[in-house]
Amino acid sequence: MPALLSENVITAAKVETVYGTDAVPTGADALVTSEVKLMPLEMKTVSRKLDKPNSGSDQELTVDFHAMIEFSVELVGSGVLGTAPSFGKLLRACRCLETTVATTSVTYTPQRASTTSLTIYFWLDGNLHKLLGARGTFTIEVNSQNIPYLKFKFTGLWVQPIANANPTVLGGWTGFQIPVAVNFDNTPVPALHGYAGVYKAFSFDAGNNVQVFNNPGEREIRITSHAAKGSISMLAPDLATKDFFTIARNNTLGLLKIEHGPTTTTKWFLQCASNTCQIMNPKYGDDEGRATIEANLNFVPTLAGGDEWALRFAAT
Repeated sequence: MPALLSENVITAAKVETVYGTDAVPTGADALVTSEVKLMPLEMKTVSRKLDKPNSGSDQELTVDFHAMIEFSVELVGSGVLGTAPSFGKLLRACRCLETTVATTSVTYTPQRASTTSLTIYFWLDGNLHKLLGARGTFTIEVNSQNIPYLKFKFTGLWVQPIANANPTVLGGWTGFQIPVAVNFDNTPVPALHGYAGVYKAFSFDAGNNVQVFNNPGEREIRITSHAAKGSISMLAPDLATKDFFTIARNNTLGLLKIEHGPTTTTKWFLQCASNTCQIMNPKYGDDEGRATIEANLNFVPTLAGGDEWALRFAAT
């Protein structure tokens, strides 16, 4: 029997109408992914702890089992202003609120609660693994001279895998646009606490707390909280121009704006209001002999909540 080909993979996702009920994704729901990693059976067990007249391991009994999947998606707008990107459903299942302004913008912000869940299918050369009721978290990586990425990690209810031929991707990829690299031509300088400077790398972590609940009367994947963090690497300014050390020491909150994309229909912004971005632990680094500022970022909501960051697809 020939071996399974590890490169022959397809990942598809579809929003569920009823939580945990198979939404049956097809090739039309296929995602453009990279670096996909399936954890097909994650198990939690307890030992029987038997009293016995010898030493050795006890049998372990399974008390919970679920599946997980990780993958990257290129971060780029849909190509049509006011139309959600094809990966928008993934953000919604990461407890993001999707707000659309017709012909103008689509914005994702954190929300306290969400009912959106996904059915995710993963085909490996004719082996089909399903995740039902999937919810997750994500990070964003925007590194110079690279492609900007959304990196997702989903947890879902386990389903017995079956033999099922890989589907034909019938236009499933047509909604995904080709991204452009992070560089001088495509990426304006960021604004961090009012300072616009050359940056080398930026990361953002939505920080969703994803929990598996498997108790009498409930079996659900739920996001119980979130705490967004990030990091940035910029060429270091002189202190007279910007003193990030004093800003950090004083626990000052400020704005952040990361922008990328040369065309209005594929451009995106990651933004924080003037009172939500905190600079943490700044230190000096090196970029080919040039000093950099390496800092962690903390995103602090106001008392209203859900306003500490926004991922926006718009022309301006």
